[in-house]
Amino acid sequence: MSSSYKKILKLETELEDLDIDNEDKRDKILLQISNLLDKIDNMELLDLYSEPYILNGFINVPLYFKKYKLDKKKLKEDNSYKEEFKKVSLLVEELRDKCDNEEEYLFLCYKCDVDNVASYLLKQMSNEDIMELANETDDWNYKLFLFENLKK
Repeated sequence: MSSSYKKILKLETELEDLDIDNEDKRDKILLQISNLLDKIDNMELLDLYSEPYILNGFINVPLYFKKYKLDKKKLKEDNSYKEEFKKVSLLVEELRDKCDNEEEYLFLCYKCDVDNVASYLLKQMSNEDIMELANETDDWNYKLFLFENLKK
């Protein structure tokens, strides 16, 4: 848990304890939270968004989601495309599990640019790595998706 995330949770508690009529103090707290939301990662944003925090009534948390970042140089050096693909897949699973509806899920996937990131990773991956990923799942739709990315 990042320090920014911890600060947001502390400010959330202050927001809960605040008198309803104290709009100036509320606005200051919300501004602080907004500034901190820029500093936390997508998984922490998803945790904040999926819980019934008061801040969600004032701040549109999905707007703070960021494009999934890849260090292409490091990925190439380490040949860690498969491992990174698993991380992206984990994020997608978390999004699916924590979103209330399909529209919300698709919006967050778009904000995180997971389709393009996954496509890039699969293009860089060897056929052996793709086959290993396919062998790790029982989901035939997912297997077929992976098989579509095999190189000829």
